[in-house]
Amino acid sequence: MVYGRSIAIGVFFLAIVCALSAIIFYLSLGPCPTGTFACDNGTLCVPQRQICDHRRDCLDGSDEHPVECGMLYGSKQMTDKIVRNAIERRRQKQQKQSAFDDEMGQANATVVTRADMEPSITQEDFNFNQTKTNLADEQHHGQQHEQQHQKHMVKYNNNSRRRNITALCEISTYPTKCICRLLTVLYCSSNATLTRIPKISDEVTTLFIVNNNITLHENAFASNTNLQTLKLKYNNIHSMPVDAFQNLSKLERLDIRYNTISTVPAGVFRGLNAVQWLFLSSNQLRTLPFKELSIDLPSLEWLVLSDNLLTLEGEIFPPMKKLFELYLDFNRIAYIGERTFTHLDNLHLLDLNGNVIAHIHPKAFWGLTNIRDIRLIGNPLLYLSAETFVQNYYLEALSLAYTPLKVDHSFLQFLNVSYLNLNGIKFESIEFEAIQSMPNLKYIVYDRFYFCSMTPNVRRCKPNTDGVSSFKDLLSKPVLRYSAWIMAVITITGNIMVLWGRFIYRDENKAVTMVIRNLALADILMGFYLLIIGMQDHRYRNVYHRVALDWITSWHCAAVGALAVSSSEVSMLILAFMSLERFLLIADPFRGHHHISVRNIFFALLTIWVMGVGIAVAPVILWHSSTKFYGTYSGTCFPLHIQEPYPLGWQYSAFMFLGVNLFLLIMIAFLYTALLVSIWRTRKATPLSLLDCEFAVRFFFIVLTDALCWAPIIVVKIWVFFNYNISDDIYAWLVVFILPLNSAVNPLLYTFTTPKYRNQVLMRGWKKITSRRRHHQEPSNGMATTIATGTEESSGKAIPLVFSK
Repeated sequence: MVYGRSIAIGVFFLAIVCALSAIIFYLSLGPCPTGTFACDNGTLCVPQRQICDHRRDCLDGSDEHPVECGMLYGSKQMTDKIVRNAIERRRQKQQKQSAFDDEMGQANATVVTRADMEPSITQEDFNFNQTKTNLADEQHHGQQHEQQHQKHMVKYNNNSRRRNITALCEISTYPTKCICRLLTVLYCSSNATLTRIPKISDEVTTLFIVNNNITLHENAFASNTNLQTLKLKYNNIHSMPVDAFQNLSKLERLDIRYNTISTVPAGVFRGLNAVQWLFLSSNQLRTLPFKELSIDLPSLEWLVLSDNLLTLEGEIFPPMKKLFELYLDFNRIAYIGERTFTHLDNLHLLDLNGNVIAHIHPKAFWGLTNIRDIRLIGNPLLYLSAETFVQNYYLEALSLAYTPLKVDHSFLQFLNVSYLNLNGIKFESIEFEAIQSMPNLKYIVYDRFYFCSMTPNVRRCKPNTDGVSSFKDLLSKPVLRYSAWIMAVITITGNIMVLWGRFIYRDENKAVTMVIRNLALADILMGFYLLIIGMQDHRYRNVYHRVALDWITSWHCAAVGALAVSSSEVSMLILAFMSLERFLLIADPFRGHHHISVRNIFFALLTIWVMGVGIAVAPVILWHSSTKFYGTYSGTCFPLHIQEPYPLGWQYSAFMFLGVNLFLLIMIAFLYTALLVSIWRTRKATPLSLLDCEFAVRFFFIVLTDALCWAPIIVVKIWVFFNYNISDDIYAWLVVFILPLNSAVNPLLYTFTTPKYRNQVLMRGWKKITSRRRHHQEPSNGMATTIATGTEESSGKAIPLVFSK
């Protein structure tokens, strides 16, 4: 079959394109699967649960980086302190057990791990509030379920043999369905089916009652005077009697989270002089006897009231000299008064995330003289006075993410923090020059990576990549670098061959040759764009953060972006023009449409170039700066604008991709479909000629490749306006591979698959081309000449014109 070769070539090209597209996209996802964290330049994948766990798993330390861990000053210090105390207590208990071990003739007990020494300090205790505080783009630690207590074994060595024995239980009386672990730790899960606090002997020091249906009564723990840790989570507790915790003078940690408690009566914590941790989060608390806390809980260091219904209207926290951290996130607080926290002069961390705070008194935080970390994420704050933090001399971390604040010089002039969270705040609401002038700022969190380019002097910035660029490199991943260079070489080489071949080979149809040359010239500009991006990436390797601002605000970036836009727009306009001309000539030849002359082709192409270049240059003239359209959102300088739905210049970007390009793509598809239908109807009474079959096959692949190249970009642009989050990996895939793919494939489709060009260039050899030896076949009649020229020369994208001799 004559046209079978075109089918084979088209299918082969499509298979290669789809395979390469899938490979590039897969490789751009990075080496680590979902649920893991890439570190050490992508050579190591660490589970997310190991991030910020106080253990360095990455050689570069990125898993314990202050930005990733949210600068949790108080939590880290407090947790370390409690862990050290717990380890010391466990060692003292082990001394009691050593006498029994000596009697058994065993020795050399190995030291158990930190988790074994203190099973009650779970990962949930470390990061129980992180799921709520780290909104949207911040690193999640995710609230984990209660860890199952593993079977603790102590290794012994006797006569070169090792054997494990279970730690003994010292609790004499406890329910049979509860589990005794580590001498004096009692765990009662849902299997115990408890409805009240069971009778247990006073040897218990740590009591877990989880997932039961408990009703607290007075003196419920009267016989458990040695309790140090008490956890009553997920027990559907409705109320707490005043004397429920009487006689628990040694209790250090009280955890009553995830219940349905609505009120806490005054005096319920009376006598808990040793309590350091009090967790009341995820209940239905509307009020709390704050005035009683300083008297009843004099040793309190960590108070968690998250996820309740507190409003703090008219409330004033009493002096609590040892209170180190206070969590009030996800309540219903609407206003912070002048005296609300004025007595908490030792507080280090104050979490007010996720409330409905609209106003804060200018002196609300003046009494927090030792505060290190204030979190106001997700509040509808419209204004903060410049004097709000003027008395907080030790303030190091301030989180203002997802607030409608305007971060300008008037607000930042007295702020001297080292960590600033501005995630979710719009680009136009941030005065980057003011941030640049903050001398102690070391870590900053933005909504998008391109924000980091505006403050290159800040040592650490998050997010540290947009899928294409990173803080160090313009093209962050090796696969992106290789793709950029490969696509540039293919595009430039292929289109140069087209231009060279068309100039060497003197076609009898000058109009067709003129259109092909212009289309190749437009496509070759995309290759030069990729080449420049690749050269800039090599030039700025490992130092991109130092020159990022200079690059994206330079006229070079604007020129490169305009070059790429000119290439894509001129190419699409030429294809649409050729499609319309072919439709008018072939599908509807009896309505007075005449063959276009070379002069008219020249003016049509000139108009297309003016339109394409005008579309590319207009934004620079409109906003008078590359930073407003081309450079701000990506170091690649292409205005795809899919990072957020409505950035500055989104209207013009939408006009290009959803207006011009989408219209042209639909127009090309519609015209070629109508053209093929017209040919089919005209020839349905007779067998379809081979030339027409080959024509139909080739133009099917032409329209299909156009759709495959532009449809993903258009679909992604539409998704953005429906608030879909487009991943950085998709952005990288579109910009580096899909966008220039059309320009690289065009020469293969509209020239190298054409029999006449293929025979001249590939079969007859370079020598015959340079000597201009061409074989002309004598047409039998004028009709045959027209069909042959129109079909063979128009078998690709740049040949949709039919001209008579």
